[in-house]
Amino acid sequence: MLDLSITTRLEGEDEPIRSTPNMGTVLRMELHFKLDSGIEALQRMKLEHLCWLAWECRRADGLTVPPFDKFRSQLADMNFETDNDRPLADEGPPTS
Repeated sequence: MLDLSITTRLEGEDEPIRSTPNMGTVLRMELHFKLDSGIEALQRMKLEHLCWLAWECRRADGLTVPPFDKFRSQLADMNFETDNDRPLADEGPPTS
C-alpha cells in the first residue's frame, strides 16, 4: 500500500479534493510517461507527474474532470503528502 495523498483544488472549486493513489494509478502513470519505475518516479516526483497523478486519481474516483491540459491550467492549489516513516520503497541494508 502507498502512504501518500494528493490534495487539489481547481479554480472555481470551494473545497479541495483529497485523492489517494493506489498501485493501479501509479502503474497508469508509469505507462503513460514511459517510466522505468513508477515507485522511483514517486521518490523523484516531477511537478508534471504529480499533476497528472492527481488528475488520474480524480478520474479513478469517478469524478468528472476536464481534459488534462485544461485541468493543469485550472489547478489553483496542490499538496502532496507522504508518510516519511514508511518509505515508498525499502532501502537496502547499510553498507560498511
